[in-house]
Amino acid sequence: MNNKIRLFTLAYAGGNAYIYNSWKKSLQPQIELIPIELPGHGHRIAEPLVSDVAVVVNDLWQQIRPYFQDHRPFAFFGHSMGSLLAFEMIHKVYTETGRYPVTSLFSGRVAPHIASRKEWSQLSDQAFIEKVITLGGIPDVILEHKELLEMIIPVLRADFRLVEQYRYNKQYEVFPFPITVLTGEQDQMTTIDIEAWSEYSSLPTTFKSYHGGHFFINTCAEQVLADIRMILLQHERSISL
Repeated sequence: MNNKIRLFTLAYAGGNAYIYNSWKKSLQPQIELIPIELPGHGHRIAEPLVSDVAVVVNDLWQQIRPYFQDHRPFAFFGHSMGSLLAFEMIHKVYTETGRYPVTSLFSGRVAPHIASRKEWSQLSDQAFIEKVITLGGIPDVILEHKELLEMIIPVLRADFRLVEQYRYNKQYEVFPFPITVLTGEQDQMTTIDIEAWSEYSSLPTTFKSYHGGHFFINTCAEQVLADIRMILLQHERSISL
């Protein structure tokens, strides 16, 4: 029986599935990495962008549905916007299959019920990009080439609109599995907003912090991946006993 755990990953605003490709070397073969691509992103760039969470979740479910034909253990990881989508996808998978992940990791985002305080998506292109740059994460090669920047602005704007419009009214049951929350020490999130994640699981929530700002998953990639690997393999072993 193949009990190798599957890890579904979701990117931050403006990102795509490709950002997780470099993780494969650190996680495989023990962990099967499955990056999920949003419409209008990455290899789906020709498709229309979507800013409605419900529509995105239904789309992503169709993308990963074939993986649930067997009973392999699974987990979700999302960073920033990806954490919000991972949270919704967990509930979608449960609704469709009656199954929960063995664990999941939420990175670089406050708890779901805390609405975004940013209202950047309606700004002019120049003002919008200036705001986004403060978060970091946009490669210099894009910032230095107007054509590349013009290509990514609509993607970023659609993603920020999705996050800004999202509202969670605690309509779901709490998770019956443990979760881990990852944050950057210099990220602009309050401790109380981060610790609010503990309300979302009936089991103890683990909090891990890393040196760096919002994109600590890039600057501290080695430590982040080591922790993810340890957490997932620990849960894989527990279900194999």
